[in-house]
Amino acid sequence: MKKFAIHTLGCKTNQLESATINDILSENGYQSVKFSDTADFYIINTCSVTAKSDSESMYYIRKARKTNSSAKIIVTGCFAQLNPEDIEADIIIGNAQKLDILEYIKTNTSLVSDIMQESVFKDKKVASSESKTRANIKIQDGCNNRCAYCIIPFARGKSRSNSLQNIIEQVKIYTNAGYKELVLTGIHIGQWGLDFKEGLTFVDLLKEIEKIDSLERYRLGSMDPTELSDEFIDFMASSKKIAHHIHISLQNANNDILKLMNRHYTVEQVKSVMQKLKSVIPDISLGCDVIVGFPTETDEQFGICYENISQMPFSYMHVFPYSIRPGTPAAMMPQVKDSVKTERAKRLRSVACLKKTEFMKSFVGQELEVLLENQRSKDGRLKGITSNYLHVLLEGGDDSMQNQILKAKVVEFVDGVLVAKV
Repeated sequence: MKKFAIHTLGCKTNQLESATINDILSENGYQSVKFSDTADFYIINTCSVTAKSDSESMYYIRKARKTNSSAKIIVTGCFAQLNPEDIEADIIIGNAQKLDILEYIKTNTSLVSDIMQESVFKDKKVASSESKTRANIKIQDGCNNRCAYCIIPFARGKSRSNSLQNIIEQVKIYTNAGYKELVLTGIHIGQWGLDFKEGLTFVDLLKEIEKIDSLERYRLGSMDPTELSDEFIDFMASSKKIAHHIHISLQNANNDILKLMNRHYTVEQVKSVMQKLKSVIPDISLGCDVIVGFPTETDEQFGICYENISQMPFSYMHVFPYSIRPGTPAAMMPQVKDSVKTERAKRLRSVACLKKTEFMKSFVGQELEVLLENQRSKDGRLKGITSNYLHVLLEGGDDSMQNQILKAKVVEFVDGVLVAKV
């Protein structure tokens, strides 16, 4: 039996696609092994969101070759889509061909097609998940935005939506198999439905998912601030199943920089949206992405961004120093020194740490619904995640509680961890 190993870099969409590839190969007579083991095929599902992602992609290609020099090296994903000429591998396949990997293995051929010509969502089937607790469903691929710093639309193509029928079928399959929480993933999930003639919207999709009796809880991937409409907020507030958690694709909190980034909203609009969400869902967890050191960003502009974010009710933040992506408008702009970007990121991460700690501590003494995972912590305690994205450790409890949503009271915050009791 031929053995294969997969290493995945980047987003949840990539992770889900790798799980699908794993299923396809396993069901066709191939054996899955760890990436560090000796295999006949090494598959590297690459990312290209930053220069660091590119470097990591190249590193794992070299690592696979070093582990077994006679193995076939197969490279796919965004780095392969954008830079096939820079890759030394036996088989290179683009994002549009990724789920047809078996065909390319059998014929020992490569293909990286023009992703911008893709107009139909491709989905092989429901993929397996590492546990029976939470699973991802890919509802959409590609992105219609053209942010000045981002190369991903050229790696993933135009926005293409999974059909409503297929999504509903996948939700039912997963929930009937015992999964308690589903995560709707994609490259830009708020653009779901834009390519349909029926005029369906993202909120229409959520309303249909809400009707599925077997579904207990579902969570959303990253959302653009412009997609957090009054209709969406009202639906979320009334929903009995949607997790009280939104990751906002903020990117910056200075209007001048947002305009340069080609982001179509203002800081004031974001603040208004957050106020609405907090007013109707007080316990909601609001996360965000922030890029510091965008080309031409001055100390004064960063200072305004810093102050605005300090005043916003975020519960956590992912802070990234700007990374040059060749072929994007931002790459042609005057650049900020790396040392300045590093210092700004450090300052903003300090704010992020304080906000996260403050948010977590605010739930001590409260009773929350916790989905207990199938794995225990290193010290043997049950682990769980709340609707509003708080990770907790459970005092006491036995394995029968795993993969169940139970009410638990948060009793203390110790060493950055919330501890709860049923």
